[in-house]
Amino acid sequence: MILKIIGSGILLLAGGYISLAIAAFERRRLWVLDGYISLIYYIKGQIDCYALPMTDILAQADPVVLAACLGVDTGEPLPPLSFEEPANLTTMIQKSRLYLRPESERLLTTMTGELGTTYRAEQVRRCEYYLSALTEERRKLYDTLPTRLRTVCTLCLCCAVGTAVLLW
Repeated sequence: MILKIIGSGILLLAGGYISLAIAAFERRRLWVLDGYISLIYYIKGQIDCYALPMTDILAQADPVVLAACLGVDTGEPLPPLSFEEPANLTTMIQKSRLYLRPESERLLTTMTGELGTTYRAEQVRRCEYYLSALTEERRKLYDTLPTRLRTVCTLCLCCAVGTAVLLW
C-alpha cells in the first residue's frame, strides 16, 4: 500500500514538473521572438546610420540579444556565439527554430534573404515592415499565452492523476 502511495506521488510530481517545463518553454518562445525584434531594431539602426554589411552588424551586436535570439537564458553560461562561418541570421534562425512559430520563422527567413540586396532606404523600409509583422506575431503569441499555459498545465496534471488512478 505504501508503495502505491509513493508511486502515485512520483507520478503527480512528474506531471507537475512536465507542466512547469512546458510552461517555461512557452514563455521562452515569447522571449526568443522579443530577442529577434530587438535584433532587427539594432540592424535597422546600423543599416540606416552606417550601412555596414550584415556580418559586421552581427559581430558588433550585444551578446545578450544574440543569446536571446538563440533561446539561451542570460543567467546561464552563454554558449560560444561564434559560428562555423561568419555570423549570419540564417544560422541563428536554424539554431532557434524550435522556439519559432512557422509564420515567425517564415518572416525571419524571408527578411534574411532580402537584406543586403537593395539600397539603404529600401532595406530600412523592409526592416520596418518585418518589425511590424513580427510585433503582430508577438502580440498574437502574448494574447494566447495564458490560455496555452492553463491548457498545458491542466492536461499534464490530469494525465498524471489519471495514470496514478489507473495504476492504483
